[in-house]
Amino acid sequence: MILLVSPEAYNRSLAERVSLNRQILENPYWILPVDDKGHENYVPVGRGVKSSNLCGVHVSYDVCKDVEAHRGVVKNGVDYTDTIGVRHKHLWCKKSGCPVCFIRGWSVRGARFIDEARLQVAVERGFGDVEHVVVSAPKKDYGLSEMVLRKRARAVLSACGIEGGCMIFHGFRVDRERSVLVWSPHYHILGFVAGGYDRCRRCKGGDCYACDGVEGRCYRAYRENGWIVRVLPKRKTVYGTAWYQLHHATIRLGIKRFHVVTWFGRVAYNNFKSGELKPKAEVACFICGGEMTKHFYVGERRIPKNIGDVGYKPCFAVHVSESDYFVEGVGSRGYG
Repeated sequence: MILLVSPEAYNRSLAERVSLNRQILENPYWILPVDDKGHENYVPVGRGVKSSNLCGVHVSYDVCKDVEAHRGVVKNGVDYTDTIGVRHKHLWCKKSGCPVCFIRGWSVRGARFIDEARLQVAVERGFGDVEHVVVSAPKKDYGLSEMVLRKRARAVLSACGIEGGCMIFHGFRVDRERSVLVWSPHYHILGFVAGGYDRCRRCKGGDCYACDGVEGRCYRAYRENGWIVRVLPKRKTVYGTAWYQLHHATIRLGIKRFHVVTWFGRVAYNNFKSGELKPKAEVACFICGGEMTKHFYVGERRIPKNIGDVGYKPCFAVHVSESDYFVEGVGSRGYG
């Protein structure tokens, strides 16, 4: 990842960023200003410049016309009976700072690599279950460089029995009282706990300080150096957790190469050979989970297709009466 953009290039107005990607309105983290005094070279992902004119270009639709499978399906209060499912298909770049592509391009690609090419392979090799861990620096260390913070974090993780995984750097957190992002460096880890975490997860209470389990190690590490280590509840999917943490991550400006994601321990690059990231499988329908296929729209109704357009929705349903306007495998970018 090459970052040679000056910090000034990241001082973009909210209106300008929304015009490029309206999805950022869905989460306060993506729109709140940054109180970065003393840390001006660090910015949340997605607050840079658009990488190219191809970023976010609409190319087609993925469509599921299995009306029978949609009959009676109700999600988030929406009844999908007698509808077909439609998903926009765009071009995305590989840049973490791109305000157009960071959510559905860079983060998706990175999450697939974390999950499919490395962690799934490690699980198959007997490393155990993937756990979601957060390690947070004490305020006394807030002024340290990210490289030093990472080294200290790894030492603490090792002392707590976290024997390997990927680290995703987050430099900011939401200050809800002031409605800004404030400096609060921490790492989200997807990795492996020595001996597993089930012992602590099933524990019904006891003296953690005296216990040799993971929680006991975390308590003792906090007493010793102030770093907080938490193993979070099981998540539905590793991919979903990785994707979420990536599009809330932090990058550093002004250096040639900065790694948002780093690997350590048993799955570090010099200790672990990853698997091959296979081409993306078919897109699953957001209504029934079935396969969606490539279509082009040849009707007259205006469908907002640019991610900065008012009314744009990544996925939507239309009545089955309009299904003939979505034609499979023909057309051009000009349609829809």
